[in-house]
Amino acid sequence: MQQLRAWLLTSGVALLIVVAVRAFAFTVYRVPAASVLRQGDRVVVNKLSHRNFHRGELIVFGSRTTTLGRIMALPGDTLTVSQKRFVIPIVCCKKCHCKHCFAYLVSTGSGQMLVPYHDIIGPAYRLFYLPF
Repeated sequence: MQQLRAWLLTSGVALLIVVAVRAFAFTVYRVPAASVLRQGDRVVVNKLSHRNFHRGELIVFGSRTTTLGRIMALPGDTLTVSQKRFVIPIVCCKKCHCKHCFAYLVSTGSGQMLVPYHDIIGPAYRLFYLPF
């Protein structure tokens, strides 16, 4: 009986640690459709690493639905579209006045969009492709 109680306690603590790490530190996402990577690829997302992102870096973003994308332009970059110039905003929104709130131009494979810094979950690192 005492061995069963010790085993259950150990299993419960291990389960809590796994859930905490997946919720707050690292999580694994599966690419749902062929966009930036192949469909079915797995990426690990570091939720602890919020920093200045670089051009070409993979990120996962979104509040309701998570999306994988690649950063194409950084805050302050100038884009030319149909002979018109656009500047990626340095301040992403008026609701948060923090100095680290930027907007990034992100390519998702199906298009490009401006993503505010506070919508970024974290950088994504490609793990592997599983055919099933």
